[in-house]
Amino acid sequence: MAEYRRFVAYVYEYQKEKKGSNCGFVKIEVRGEICRIELHLQCPGLMPESTCSVYGFVRNRGLLDGILLGGCVTGEGKMECILEISAGNMGDSGKSLDEMGGMIFVTEQGGFFGTEWDDQMIRPGNFRVVEKKMIPETQPDLSETERSSEEEIAESKTEAPEQDRDDRTEQAENVQKEETTQQELHSQSVQESDASDLVSEEMLHEHDKPHPSCPLPGTPCDAFSDGELSDCRKISPQDLCHLGRRACMLRNNRFVQYGSYNFGHLLLCRNKCGQMVLGIPGAYDQQERFMANMFGFPYFKESRHIQIPGGTGGYWYRLIDTPDFNKRDGRQ
Repeated sequence: MAEYRRFVAYVYEYQKEKKGSNCGFVKIEVRGEICRIELHLQCPGLMPESTCSVYGFVRNRGLLDGILLGGCVTGEGKMECILEISAGNMGDSGKSLDEMGGMIFVTEQGGFFGTEWDDQMIRPGNFRVVEKKMIPETQPDLSETERSSEEEIAESKTEAPEQDRDDRTEQAENVQKEETTQQELHSQSVQESDASDLVSEEMLHEHDKPHPSCPLPGTPCDAFSDGELSDCRKISPQDLCHLGRRACMLRNNRFVQYGSYNFGHLLLCRNKCGQMVLGIPGAYDQQERFMANMFGFPYFKESRHIQIPGGTGGYWYRLIDTPDFNKRDGRQ
């Protein structure tokens, strides 16, 4: 790696999988082993005092594997920050700057900004945040022994012993599981507790179901007509505090803030078991599906009340933990 180099990459906002207008730039400067990242964005409407996560990405089988490099706090309509990290070990991932294809910036409200310097397109729906152990090993300078190992891995899919084959293909299986997660989650019953709960400290137990006679906050609305979710009400993030401490903490969920900011409300319903369900208004598309799953809202239900031009509107939803209304009466 050269002792000193510097380049500038222009950053664009992405909405609905489409590349929008330029909103700033990021300057990358490398001195020895230190990589200095300087970000300057002008984004009208950007909420102040919000957290923005900064990722470098590596292209992997059509996906953008995001490596968390740091974070910054937004200002009024702008975002500026400086990060200094190891150029040879970006985000402690084992990946160097030379292996990066670009950078992604994701705000708490769901804003998605990106830049690339490898002359390939950025598709927000293909972006995913990966754990360090999932990042594939680099393969630039393989020795003869390593090349033989790579050939053996390919052959092991059909010829190697069962245990050896499982070890070698574990990473490929992890990638496949990641790609099919949405389909599996969408097929699950809403009666199952949400394993991706980002704020609850424990699973929702059977005796935690609220009593059917307990009134809900907010304004009644007829969001659905199939009877699967009933007693629906439009609420504000503040109304979540009427449902207990854990539900109140959902006010800080980035996807909750994003839906409330863009549509002016959230949705609170009961399912057939009397459990509370929180819905976030939005569209059913690849980018929003990625955001919803990342922040703990894996299910989608179409609603005529959410109109999306040229698309499908509805609510991304999940179970929420609520106070035990039944302790005074025993089981429901």
